[in-house]
Amino acid sequence: MKKFKFLVFHGLKRRLLKKSFIITNVILGLVIVALINIPAIISVFDSDEDAVKSTVIIIYETTDENYPLEETLLHYFNRAFEEDQYVVHPSLLIANEDFWDIEHLEVMLIFTGDLNQPNIDVYTKGQTSRNFILSNIQSFLNDYQGIQYANYSFIEPPTTGEPGTGIDPETRMFVEAIITVLMLPVFILIILTTQFLGVDIIEEKSTKAIETIISSVPAKMHFLSKIIVNIGFLIAQSGVLLVFGVIGFLISLFLQSGLNIDAMSLLAEFAERVPNWPGIITTLVLFMVLGTLFYLTLAAVVAAIATTQEDYQQFQAPLIFTLLGGFYIGIFLPIMGLDSAIRVFAYIPLFSPLVAPVAFATGVISGIEVMVIFALLMVFIVLFMYLVSPVYRVAILSYEETKFFKRIAFYVKKAFSSGK
Repeated sequence: MKKFKFLVFHGLKRRLLKKSFIITNVILGLVIVALINIPAIISVFDSDEDAVKSTVIIIYETTDENYPLEETLLHYFNRAFEEDQYVVHPSLLIANEDFWDIEHLEVMLIFTGDLNQPNIDVYTKGQTSRNFILSNIQSFLNDYQGIQYANYSFIEPPTTGEPGTGIDPETRMFVEAIITVLMLPVFILIILTTQFLGVDIIEEKSTKAIETIISSVPAKMHFLSKIIVNIGFLIAQSGVLLVFGVIGFLISLFLQSGLNIDAMSLLAEFAERVPNWPGIITTLVLFMVLGTLFYLTLAAVVAAIATTQEDYQQFQAPLIFTLLGGFYIGIFLPIMGLDSAIRVFAYIPLFSPLVAPVAFATGVISGIEVMVIFALLMVFIVLFMYLVSPVYRVAILSYEETKFFKRIAFYVKKAFSSGK
């Protein structure tokens, strides 16, 4: 066990303390912070002349009809801006439901009851707008005869998506765009971890260091240590990226409150439009870890079969094509509206790590189906590791120069004929 721990901790130390790891993460951090705050950055550089004003409808249906409620509230809304950001919409709505379909109409407030203790129906098209509007309404009520109480009702947009999905077409398009952004770092991380594992094994084989290592520890222990090291690296790298994401989100909050920039970050917009975002993120992380475990196992066997770096670069082509296939399926099939095909690919273990999270995020599969797919993938990975570990044990100390598939057939025959 001590030797196993040494292999794991030594491998992680080598990986995490490299200058390339630090430099890459500094660059990635700047990119992540910039991506999260793209709406705010655009708002900063947009000219005031080109800015689209947010229109408001304020309806007061009962007493105090002569009180200039609309004019007074607009004063409160606009006092944080040099010029009026909120203006009155040119006409009232025929039906309240039409609010969601009118472009540039951002807020509708319907007051009922006594203004000293009003009931307010609040229609807004963004979480940032809602918080801003509510804060100013409360400020107005406090200033108006010291009113401390109002009964707020938040009106949510109707769901017009396909039965069972719970996602309307506009939200689905937004989710597809955001999930593509989220899947890209997942894809890159899986590629990086498989590359690092393969390079480590090939380096040990080419320098004959593997013979010394295997003489001290069993091949199975070496195999597991390589996979655990790279899973640990993936978790550490994901943690670093998560920290950068939090920093980007905090910067967006500062831009909104400190500099009065009325623009949501991409993360805030995602959370606003997709109520089940915690489930989507959890699904993405779980499938990323499990998928990486599968691809690392496959990469370890391929690296053990190869004898040189050139061999490994050539032999890993099927692995790369499988990863690319899952990535492109997850990106393009939702855009093309091929939901049935997405559901099928989500159940195929080779593609499910990259396709299943997208299918769940876009409403193609349910939470129960996600759990079924996850269980199937776990069973598949356990069986795969059980089957390939004897091949790894035979191949890691072999230096065959035959063609790839012929070499695989030889190692498989040798592994299962010689026993464990």
